[in-house]
Amino acid sequence: MQTQTAVAIGLVVYAGLMLAVSLYWMFRLRKPADYLVGGRSLPFWVLTGNITAGCIGTGVIIGGSGLAYQHGWAGSAWPIGLGVGTAVAGLMFAVMRRYRFMTIVEEVASYYEGNRAVIEFTNLTLFASQFGWLTAQIIGGARVFASATGMSNQTCVILTGLIIASIAIPGGFKSVVYTDFVQAFILVSGFVCVTWLALHHDGGISGLRHNVPESYFSAFGVSSYPSYGAWAVGGMFLTLIFSVIADPGRRMSMFGAQTERGARWSMVFAGLIVIGFSVLIGITGMYAYQLNPHLPSSDADKALLSVVIQVLPAWLAAFVVIAAASGIFSCANGNAMAISTFFVRHIYPLVTGGKYPNRPLMAARILLACAFILCTSVALHAGTIVGFVMKFLPVTMSGLAIVILMGRFWRRATWQGAMAALILTPVINLIAMSYFPKAFWNNAVILAIPGFVAHFIVSLLTPKPTRSFEEVATALTHERQNIEDKSVGLSSEKPFSPKITTENYEAP
Repeated sequence: MQTQTAVAIGLVVYAGLMLAVSLYWMFRLRKPADYLVGGRSLPFWVLTGNITAGCIGTGVIIGGSGLAYQHGWAGSAWPIGLGVGTAVAGLMFAVMRRYRFMTIVEEVASYYEGNRAVIEFTNLTLFASQFGWLTAQIIGGARVFASATGMSNQTCVILTGLIIASIAIPGGFKSVVYTDFVQAFILVSGFVCVTWLALHHDGGISGLRHNVPESYFSAFGVSSYPSYGAWAVGGMFLTLIFSVIADPGRRMSMFGAQTERGARWSMVFAGLIVIGFSVLIGITGMYAYQLNPHLPSSDADKALLSVVIQVLPAWLAAFVVIAAASGIFSCANGNAMAISTFFVRHIYPLVTGGKYPNRPLMAARILLACAFILCTSVALHAGTIVGFVMKFLPVTMSGLAIVILMGRFWRRATWQGAMAALILTPVINLIAMSYFPKAFWNNAVILAIPGFVAHFIVSLLTPKPTRSFEEVATALTHERQNIEDKSVGLSSEKPFSPKITTENYEAP
């Protein structure tokens, strides 16, 4: 059996299985909260698989293995950064599960007195960023299928968009977390197979080390960079940690947990799994270099697939291709669900002057269908994955991470300081990328420092907050009941006032 045929058969089986799971949960939805945030009843073991698969997406599978091909253990820094960020976010922010938030915007609003400027700036920024991330995942999935099947990139982009949409749209977040659990198992199993093959091909780690440049085995491969190796790897590592802290998808997983304890430890265990997965990524990328050391840098994204196509038997190649795709699809599903939840909870009321959709699930599904059409169209014309991700992360996430950390751990933080950080940080990043792309200090973490300083100074110069976190969170709980208390299929709605109030409500 040829590899292309095996991949095609495996893809059909995989897509059918994922669609069946999504349809299963579609017919068991009772309230919009089941679709949008998993009904807040998701057990620890399911969330651990969901978060693990959600971390190991296009960036890790394609970008990380490509970096390992070019710079050895540097490729492992990518998943390690995500793993550490995931564990840290769980320890720091799982407590937010007790407030029954639906989105990360509600959490940010509670830090800053429910200020509308902070809410809408954060809301619109994150909503737009999820379209960018969904596009990146579609690009990654298409690259995997194009390399493995020989089909045109355009065909694979459309096929990838359709598969991801078929998983996310019918059953919503509840179907996503259960399919992610299956996908996490497939993903890790596939890469274990490739790693086992790599270590038994030519004398294990020592043999691999003999067949790649010596610099690849330096600490995180920093010696393989022509200049500023430690600086480049360290900046990427810290940027990825920041990205998890501000990631709306990871927050949705925590908010959907059955208990606060489950939210915390599912993040920690998933982070540890992703850190362990970093070893597999590093070995896979270097094994690809051993087999074919002459790929141009522009084709580094294809390193992983070159191993699969050249070395593995057809059935195992198909399994690994599906494993790589499943991780990418899982991330894409998380981005898609963030888009739908943000739309129903924040965007629709903003556009309609405070009204929620009469039929939230229908509105969410229509919006998702439109999002997939848009992102698939953009993916047909996008460039490389590593460049896309590393340029996109600092602009969308650094400022928000500062705002979240300051709000969480500094009671003196004010909404004026938050706005200063939210505006200044992306502006500085865009200027640096446009005019100083190769400067030594062009590092996402360094470029976030002015936003931190601005937040600190402006907060000290403006009046102290007068409303507590619990007060605003309680008001948001009441506001959100207009969505959560509906039964699926009902069309009645109660408009809410955009101005948050807290009269007559007790803190949870």
